[in-house]
Amino acid sequence: MRLEGILTALQALAPHHLAEPWDQVGLHVGDPGARIDRALLCIDLTESVLEEAITHKAQLIVAYHPPIFKPLARLTTADPKQRIILRAARKCIAIYSPHTALDAAEGGVNDW
Repeated sequence: MRLEGILTALQALAPHHLAEPWDQVGLHVGDPGARIDRALLCIDLTESVLEEAITHKAQLIVAYHPPIFKPLARLTTADPKQRIILRAARKCIAIYSPHTALDAAEGGVNDW
């Protein structure tokens, strides 16, 4: 399946308009036209989670918390968050975050 189809399904579950205005929901890294055969779900995208995605040949990580929250001034290997984004891009692993859109969706955390 193409990433764009998965994005459509994710946005149907947790529409972006439900997200808080300060939040960074959506696609953080990736090509909507890319083929996705495997995905990995996580709460926080850490280096060990990225390593697991690479090991299992996942082409998509759905990370509840946005890995890019504030604008990045640079993209180097000096900082763990930057390393994650840079390495995911190098490995052609897309990253998507639903965060507060998922909270506000029907059946989401806000309904609990």
